[in-house]
Amino acid sequence: MCEFELGNTGKWIGRNRPCFIVAEIGQNHQGNLKLAKKMIKRAKYCGADCVKFQKSCLEDKFTEAALSAPYLGPHSWGATYGDHKRHLEFSEHDYYELKQCAQDVGIVFAASDFSRFSD
Repeated sequence: MCEFELGNTGKWIGRNRPCFIVAEIGQNHQGNLKLAKKMIKRAKYCGADCVKFQKSCLEDKFTEAALSAPYLGPHSWGATYGDHKRHLEFSEHDYYELKQCAQDVGIVFAASDFSRFSD
C-alpha cells in the first residue's frame, strides 16, 4: 500500500502511519454555527484528525413533493421537510468560517457533497 499526504495538511495516510480519525459532524450542529465551531474544537480535543460536514443542494436531492411535505415531529426545525432541511444547511460564507475555525485549531476540514450540484 502506498503512502500519501492528505492535501497540504501534513497528515499522511498509509500502511505504517497512525490511524486517521474523522469526526463526522454531519448535520448534528442543528444549523447552529456557534455549536458547529464548538464541535470542531471538541473533535480536536478528543484526538480527531479531521472534521466532516454534509452539504446538499436540496432541490436537486429531493422532489418538490418531499420538500413541501409536513414535518411536525418533536425534532423538526420547520413546518415542512424542506424548511427543516434548509435550517440545517450552512451558507458558503458559513463554510469558510468553519474551515477557518478548523485551521485555527489544527484539524483537517472536509464537507461531503450529498448531491450533484452542492454549492
